[in-house]
Amino acid sequence: MIQDTLSAKIIANKKVGGLTIVAICGAADLGKSYLSKKIIESLATQNLKANHLTLDSYLIDRKTRNAKGISGYHIQAYDLNEALHNLTALKNGQSIDFKPYLHKEGKKGHDSIKLNPAEILIFDGLHSMHSSFLPHIDISIFLYTKEDTLKQIRTAADLVKRNYTIAFSKKISESEFSSYKINIEPYKNKADHLLFLESKWNYDLINNY
Repeated sequence: MIQDTLSAKIIANKKVGGLTIVAICGAADLGKSYLSKKIIESLATQNLKANHLTLDSYLIDRKTRNAKGISGYHIQAYDLNEALHNLTALKNGQSIDFKPYLHKEGKKGHDSIKLNPAEILIFDGLHSMHSSFLPHIDISIFLYTKEDTLKQIRTAADLVKRNYTIAFSKKISESEFSSYKINIEPYKNKADHLLFLESKWNYDLINNY
């Protein structure tokens, strides 16, 4: 299974002492968080403690983003200072507290989650390979798929995950795709490993250099 293959690669490149951070990057709704959790489960079978942190937890609220004309595909949509502060704290063996972002509501929840130190951190997000984070990243994975498939997946997620109307999803579809091509796809060339999404939760490892 792909999570076991990736876990083996993570273990092979794991730091001796200290935290190993694995970035999982790619377009929205391709299963970054799902894959993160599966990798953590696989690592657990090897008696390795891993945590998951998503960059979505540092999104500014949707109302503010809409007013600014930006989406999660724009780096300005995130509180980078807080994200970097928390990554640094985890690297230093400290615990952090964060509030998950609720996509249906378009804002953070009220309840905080505490993340304690572990051996490995899976850090997923549209911009988890942004230059601000790269000094902290030890291994990077980029998810992608065919353009038509990506658009179909995005539309379905808009309705179910984000609670958008069909009309609004269609209205922003092309601008969102353009933002992906400009702001996210370039990370692909910097990734250690590429995963191609064949179908839901079904990935092929394209390269492993």
